[in-house]
Formats: sequence, structure tokens, C-alpha cells
Amino acid sequence: MLSNRIASCSVKRGLHVSASSKDFMSWFRRKQTAKPAAPIKKTEELINEVESGVGGAEAPLNRLKLTDEFFIGKSNLDLDRRERQSRVNEVPFNKWMSSEKLKSSGVLDSILLESYNSTNSEFRAIAIADEKLALPFTDLVFKFHFSKALQSATGTLIPDYQITRLQTPIAFRNYLLKEVVSGKLAKFRESEPNAIELGQGHYSSDSIHVVEDVRFSERKKKLSKILSEVEFLEREAARQAVEKARQAA
Repeated sequence: MLSNRIASCSVKRGLHVSASSKDFMSWFRRKQTAKPAAPIKKTEELINEVESGVGGAEAPLNRLKLTDEFFIGKSNLDLDRRERQSRVNEVPFNKWMSSEKLKSSGVLDSILLESYNSTNSEFRAIAIADEKLALPFTDLVFKFHFSKALQSATGTLIPDYQITRLQTPIAFRNYLLKEVVSGKLAKFRESEPNAIELGQGHYSSDSIHVVEDVRFSERKKKLSKILSEVEFLEREAARQAVEKARQAA
């Protein structure tokens, strides 16, 4: 009886049908942009990576640009700097050094006469050819005041060594004519203190021509060329010395 019931029972299976998708390209794009699945690592490998620090994710560094809007108030350094600057601006500095005051020998002569007469209470010089200007200084005090007034009026600083050597007012005039009025001081550069300024008057031969006004870039280029040639000659001499030593051995 039981076997007949089993035989008469029929098995039915439900069929599930979804709606058709006509957007095939979107599925294709998702397949292309899908990230590949990361391989699963063993527990021992993960522990070793964490302990060694290898393979850690590096977070991007976002640097914040600080501006004045992020700060409140003023720093002490800024306040001190402003206070010092305001105090310096209030000081009446006497800017006496200038390269524009001494332009010609006539200006130098008038300045020298004025400096001499203002510092000498005993004698007065009328012209630059006065014999009093060729006499040595009577004392160091008069020489000090005269040299100070002359430097202030001409806007030129005379070294202490030259002040010690120059013994008469006319000697100061000759020094300023040679060093300043001639343009020699204008050509002096602190970066090249030992530079030699040549002129056409240094050579009497007609076959020698001196180019006086040479640009700094051209001189630098010429110097680099000379130094490279010297370096080449030194390497060549060293090579020849080594070759001779090898042949002698």
C-alpha cells in the first residue's frame, strides 16, 4: 500500500525567471573596472609584514599651508623688529659718503681750501698754489681735523695708513686726484682687490693695444678659458712624467 503511494507521487520543481537586461555594455564596463581580488595571505605572512613594517598602506600627506589668517595676535620677534626699526628711523644719520661729490679737480681744490681754512686758525690759504699747503702739518690735532673735514666734504673715505703717510695738505690733494678723480676708485671691486687695471699709457709700443672697457662676462669667460688650458697642460705634464717613470722602470 505504501509503495503504491510513493509511485503515484510526482516531484515538481519551481522555475524562477528574471527580467531580461538589455544594457550589456554597462555590465561589460563593470567587469573592466572591477578591482582584482587580492590574494589571500597566510596568517604567518601577515604577522611578519606587520612586525617588519613592509607592505603597510601609506596614507597621503596633506600639508596645510599656513597663512596669517591662522594666527591670532603678533609674535614678539615681529614687535621687537618694528620697535627697533622705528628707533633707527628716528636717528638722524649723517650719510656723508658719496661718489657724486668729487667730480673734477676744480671741485677738489675748492673743498681742500675750505677744509684747510676751517680747521686752521693761524693761517688762511687763498689759492691752491699757496705755499702754506705744501708745508707739513704743525701738529696731529690739526691734521686730524683737516683730514676729517676733507673726507666729509669729498664723500670719500681715506684709509688710516694713507692719512699717516700724507704729511701735507697738497699731498692729500695729489692722493685724491690719483685715486678718486682719475676714476681708479670707481673701477675698484671688493671681489677683485688685486686686479690690475691696465691702460694704453702703460705701453709705448704701437703694436700693443689695450682694451680698457671690457665687460665682466667677457673677462670671466676669458679667465675660465685660461684656467682650463692650464689644467690641460698640468694633466699632460703629469701624464708624461708617469710615462717616463714607467719606461725607466
